[in-house]
Amino acid sequence: MKQVINGKTYNTENMTVLVSVSRYNNGTFAGSDSIRVTKSGAYCFVATSNGQDLYREAFIEAIDPTEVAAKIEGWTLDDAEQLALIERGLITEA
Repeated sequence: MKQVINGKTYNTENMTVLVSVSRYNNGTFAGSDSIRVTKSGAYCFVATSNGQDLYREAFIEAIDPTEVAAKIEGWTLDDAEQLALIERGLITEA
C-alpha cells in the first residue's frame, strides 16, 4: 500500500514492521494494525483491511516517535517486539 502524506510517499512494502496486532470483527479476521519504520527512520501507524469489514479502512498515518507508546496501549507484545521498541527508545521496561 502506498500513500502520500505531507508530500512524502510512504510504501508499506519498504517498511520494517516493529509490532503488529490482528483485528477481528465477530470472530472473523478483518485486518491488522502495526507500527512500522521507513528506511529513512520515519514511524508510521498502518491499518490494513481484508475488505470484508465495512467499517475498517486501510491507511497509513505518519506518527512522531513520542506517539508510539500511546498507539500500542493495551497490545500484547512478544519478546522480540518489546525488545525492538525498547532498543529504539519508543517504550521503556516496567
